[in-house]
Amino acid sequence: MNRFVFPLLATLLLPVSAVYAQDDCSNVTSSLEMVSCSEAAKKAADAQLNVSYKQLMTRLESDYRADPELGAEYAAKVKESQRAWLKLRDANCPLEAFEIEVGKPAYVAVSNLCIARMSRERSAYLDKIVPALASDKSTSTAPTSDACPSEEFAPFLTAFSANSESQRRLTAMTVKSLVLKPVAGKDRSTFEPSTSGVSGATFNYPLMAAITPGKTPGVEIEEVDDSHVNVVDKRAGNSNIKIFNFSRQACWVLEGVEDWSISEKDLVVASKPKLSVEENFCRQRANAFGNLGGLEQYRLTAELFEASLENDLCAARSGDPESSLSAASLSLSGMAPQLPTYKLEALIKAAAATSPEGALMLSLYYCDGNTLAGTGSCQHPALAEESMIRAATMGSVHALGALGSAFERGELVTKDLSRAVACYEMGAAKGNKGSIHRLDELKKNSTTPIKPSYCY
Repeated sequence: MNRFVFPLLATLLLPVSAVYAQDDCSNVTSSLEMVSCSEAAKKAADAQLNVSYKQLMTRLESDYRADPELGAEYAAKVKESQRAWLKLRDANCPLEAFEIEVGKPAYVAVSNLCIARMSRERSAYLDKIVPALASDKSTSTAPTSDACPSEEFAPFLTAFSANSESQRRLTAMTVKSLVLKPVAGKDRSTFEPSTSGVSGATFNYPLMAAITPGKTPGVEIEEVDDSHVNVVDKRAGNSNIKIFNFSRQACWVLEGVEDWSISEKDLVVASKPKLSVEENFCRQRANAFGNLGGLEQYRLTAELFEASLENDLCAARSGDPESSLSAASLSLSGMAPQLPTYKLEALIKAAAATSPEGALMLSLYYCDGNTLAGTGSCQHPALAEESMIRAATMGSVHALGALGSAFERGELVTKDLSRAVACYEMGAAKGNKGSIHRLDELKKNSTTPIKPSYCY
């Protein structure tokens, strides 16, 4: 009965265009990852729906201030409608997952993504009911259409960003606020976006510096649809990106603020004693941004990886091997900008001084240089072999397998089957699966036993 699972999942996993959606699971491949991603999508959509509902109730209270009895009647109808809709949603989603065995990962994922999709659609619907600025202009606390700078977004944004007063006046009464928060019960480097509704009056204005659309470096304007525009502000760097969500009602209004920075209050001052306070904070931010980017669920995935690299470089200033290795690895991975060769080499050598994995990476660097993949023959085989031996002597199990392979095939300088077997045996004794596999293969394919000599 699973024949409809994949078409259904494909439909549910279409990338989300809504301004608040951060839950595109289309790149997820395993069923367990799909469950985790779908749960995050459901949670985010529920939070968004809750904010949209609260915003609507706030608009009703404000816009019907002159006739509170009628406003209360309207609010009661909204509550009745919302309760009925929740029952409909909770009945519809099990129906969508009916062809899948209850309790299976695919069932959970389809149900969660159905709830997320319907919740986002409901949020968009609620946002259009009694839009701010559009009802009773004499009683509304929002700006009137007469005070609207422009119906066109570009000139509106210029006027909005000009000063604190215009930003305060053209911000919704209740704003969808997204911030990064540490996940309870997990290590301090695990953060997730958290959405809530906050009063626009509580913000510290100005929220942004002046913007001239199309001319201000570090600012990107994304038109979601005719009524929604995102302004992505990267002027403070990849570690401090803010996204401002605007919607068009009687006038354009700021209705959402996404803050993709990590607050110092959520970090530990002395996570690594040998680092300065600034380097400690950078190290933790590097891990957190890297973890968020690694999920590949968010529209800022590329920027999150860039922020991780920038913070790794900050943490590696005094030669911290872990940060140096992390920065070099991220640069070579292709997920972040490629560092200049001189900087990459300095990082790898700093890591190799005390880290076995750093010494192994230095061996690979001597062969392949600053490339994302091997170029064929090793560029500096003697240096590569020397560094690989050093990594093995420092305790790298991976280096034992790599050294055995190099000795077996003569890929670097030395070709010696007896030394290869010795390295494989050392790796196998430490549980290295590659070494175990090669030993088995050599035993199968050798007509006479190979006597091991020494590895290093």
